[in-house]
Amino acid sequence: MKNLAERKSEKITYLIFNSSDSDKNTKLPPDGVVVKRLWLKASGFQGLFYDFWSILICYWSIDTILLLGVQGIPLIPFLRMLRKVKIVSNVGGIEWERPKFGFFSKIYLKFCFRLSFIFSDTVILDNPHYLLFVPQRTKAGVKIIPYGGEIDISLYVDQGFEAKYPFIKRDYYLSISRSLEDNHLDELCNCFLNSRHALVLISNLTNSEYGLMILNKYKDCKNISLINGLYIKSELDLIRRNCKAYIHTHTLCGTAPSLVEMIIAGVPIISVDRPQNRYTLNNQGFFYSSFSELQILLMNNPDLKEFTPSRECAKLYDWNRVINEYESCY
Repeated sequence: MKNLAERKSEKITYLIFNSSDSDKNTKLPPDGVVVKRLWLKASGFQGLFYDFWSILICYWSIDTILLLGVQGIPLIPFLRMLRKVKIVSNVGGIEWERPKFGFFSKIYLKFCFRLSFIFSDTVILDNPHYLLFVPQRTKAGVKIIPYGGEIDISLYVDQGFEAKYPFIKRDYYLSISRSLEDNHLDELCNCFLNSRHALVLISNLTNSEYGLMILNKYKDCKNISLINGLYIKSELDLIRRNCKAYIHTHTLCGTAPSLVEMIIAGVPIISVDRPQNRYTLNNQGFFYSSFSELQILLMNNPDLKEFTPSRECAKLYDWNRVINEYESCY
């Protein structure tokens, strides 16, 4: 949403809702953007009420609602009886397949996904793979719009950066993901045990029991550097630009933003073989079907340059292109 707001055209005005746990020290929004902070959190159980309350507040005064996630869409059929508003829904991913959700949460998420194709004017999918899940009967128009990405090139490796991140002068493999079981961080780290290769893993490790397990299990491995959350983009992007190759382990994401930014960084990419990852990479990269296959690749230590996505692939994720596609839906 940040990029949609900051790069919007002059004809668009946004009212954006922020949760109670969002950063309160952010800079002032650009002209034509109003930010309203709610007292609810956008995640967990409160997230459902956050979505409902956001829709109720804005429904009577706007022309179009952009839903980034559709957990609040069951409210739309009732409100439409009172006033017609254009609904553009980005359904996110196939969230009910994630193991972190319980039985009833999965049922609700699947229900909302199907409902979005009935009560939205346009449904946005971020990856062509999700077309397989579109209901046969749908009233909404469907558009495929991926995430955009860009890489900060303002920093360079100096003594201060090397002191903070000692691995930066070595050859290292990089992986970035949230600490979720379906991102297979444990299996990835295990591939590097007793290896001559170095792994840098960046994740929100202290945000889940799974992440804490990874942190405790591999913190003493000399060739594995665990970074618990890195949100300074210039530093993160310098680490991206200097890695030997990026290893993508996401199995349930659509067009993963972390993968998009590595494509733009112009480094070799090694990805778990999933249809959505092949779509994102335009089949450019090395695809492994098992972690034993990944281990064999690491043991052989090949020249990985041939697995670098092309500049044409990177252009697909230009933010200006993505924003034009979004605004055409409004």
